[in-house]
Amino acid sequence: MDRGRKALPTLNKHTDSKFYNRCQSIHKKKLSSIKSCIDNSEPTRPAHLRKNLKKEQMKEERYATIERENRILLEKMSFIMQHDTLDNKNESIKHSHSLNKGQRKRDLQRITAENQSILRRIQTRQPTYDHIQWEEEAKMHEKYAQNIREYPERIGGTEFEDAAYYDEEASRLQYSGSSASIS
Repeated sequence: MDRGRKALPTLNKHTDSKFYNRCQSIHKKKLSSIKSCIDNSEPTRPAHLRKNLKKEQMKEERYATIERENRILLEKMSFIMQHDTLDNKNESIKHSHSLNKGQRKRDLQRITAENQSILRRIQTRQPTYDHIQWEEEAKMHEKYAQNIREYPERIGGTEFEDAAYYDEEASRLQYSGSSASIS
């Protein structure tokens, strides 16, 4: 009840409260379904104002001018490529040969031979590390790890299955521990 209605005497406070709540809900429903009477939407524009024909015409003329200039440039470039317009061929120059070409070739052959001999020495050498021994040691370490594990290794399965298994294992251990303490 609000302060204004307290002043009005009523015969039954319960029915008055129900009536007031019903009036409030009707009022809220009317407020939510209000529709405006004024059209606030944007007025429609005439078609001739929506499309600027002069602007489109100027754009087309500009594109046509660019296209014509590109075609002229392409023709000039093709003419230049087809005809010799520049005297850039000089047959009088003979390309000089390297004076130490033979020496460089001999050095390259010597280095290649040295690399081959180093490769042969590496391949004939026995390895320092024994990978078979490493694998055997890894297997032994895995056995030691399995021996000291509290729970078995999880392989596949869902979390629910694993949780059920661990709960069962824990209860089994607890039961065996409690039975050990009893006896």
